[in-house]
Amino acid sequence: MTRRKEALAKIFRRIRKEELTRLAMDLVNIPSPTGEEGKIAQFIVEWFLFHGIEAVAQEIEEGRYNAVGRLRGSGKGLSLTFNAHLDTAFSGVAADLPILGEIRAWDQPSAYLVEDRIYGQGIVNDKGPLAAFLLAGKAIKESGVELKGDLILAGVAGEIGIAQVDEYRGSHYRGKGIGTQFLLTHGFTSDYAVVAEPSQFGITWALPGVAYFKISVRGEVAYAPFNEPSPEFRMSKNAILKIIPVIQAIESWAERYEEKNQYRFSGGLIRPKVLVGAIAGGRPYKPNTRPAHCAIYVDVRIPPQRNLPSIEEEFRRAIAESGVETKVELYLYRPGYEGQGVEPLVETVRQAYRFVFKKDPQPIRSPYTSMWNDNNIYHMFGIPAVKWGPSPRGNVGDYSHQTQDDLWRAAQVYAAVAWDICSRERVQDKE
Repeated sequence: MTRRKEALAKIFRRIRKEELTRLAMDLVNIPSPTGEEGKIAQFIVEWFLFHGIEAVAQEIEEGRYNAVGRLRGSGKGLSLTFNAHLDTAFSGVAADLPILGEIRAWDQPSAYLVEDRIYGQGIVNDKGPLAAFLLAGKAIKESGVELKGDLILAGVAGEIGIAQVDEYRGSHYRGKGIGTQFLLTHGFTSDYAVVAEPSQFGITWALPGVAYFKISVRGEVAYAPFNEPSPEFRMSKNAILKIIPVIQAIESWAERYEEKNQYRFSGGLIRPKVLVGAIAGGRPYKPNTRPAHCAIYVDVRIPPQRNLPSIEEEFRRAIAESGVETKVELYLYRPGYEGQGVEPLVETVRQAYRFVFKKDPQPIRSPYTSMWNDNNIYHMFGIPAVKWGPSPRGNVGDYSHQTQDDLWRAAQVYAAVAWDICSRERVQDKE
């Protein structure tokens, strides 16, 4: 038996499916919408310390923490970070209804098991992958296998794509990578990083950036009996009707934009989407008054080869085609990247997948290369990173459950990647 196989056999024996399932469900059972990551971070830090893993809670702002564990190597090897976010996209309460339409059983922060499937808020994004690498790290610790480089296990706050705008202010509206930025600027960098995000076991090292825009139009307020129709929506004094041509112009442009800005790289294809995701106008409890203001909020994905000024100029031209006078405001921007120097890490993940699954990995599907996550923060700091993680392998975007077997195998892949990377010496350290 080779040294690698012997080491991985020791580690894999300590990755127990039942323990992993219990940990994943424990994480789900701690509600952690963006802005409320404190309790789950405290749980993870205590879990680290209980299992003899050096740990720290990094306070980002009041009530919000990163939970970080470290397995120290001998000091002469490459270091690796596993990164997953603690915050969830939804909270499982009535506040989610405008988007979800209804609260389904798996939207709630209460884990349950049906045969091999684990359900609950955040089990796919991102508590299942988080549990998988936490247990992989614990197994390495318990196995006694020595690493040359440090292994960092990071659960970070504030990854979900939330931004402050209008009356939506404060910690609950600060996301899009703030936890990982804090992590990297406060003592936890590494040679490589694996961002453990749902990807149907596909691997990517290129992701788009994103810009959030607010587009406002003005009308004239009037009580319903005094309202008069307009021959065209763009001329309406009702701001809600007036913004309709703007939406139509954006939708028309979005189709052209996506096709023109496809980004191909050796690992897959990015299709940058444009989404009109929210609208605000009038008062639901008083619809008898014609509103003088209406705004829409738009998400524009930006491929790695484009910069923000050129995108914003193109976006404004498209809106101008509506013939409606508007006010356009940018309120969030994050750049996209294709990672550089990632080849050794990519090949290591592929080899680990083959070792565990006994087959070649499948190419990643474009929706998983067309979303933003903390991979881009690592690349912004010049750290080669990949996104790889378990999620249901049927329909794209199924975030309802994780299977116990998928999490167990993912934990084995993470463990193999950790051993392979952290057992290598840096070239400059050799005599």
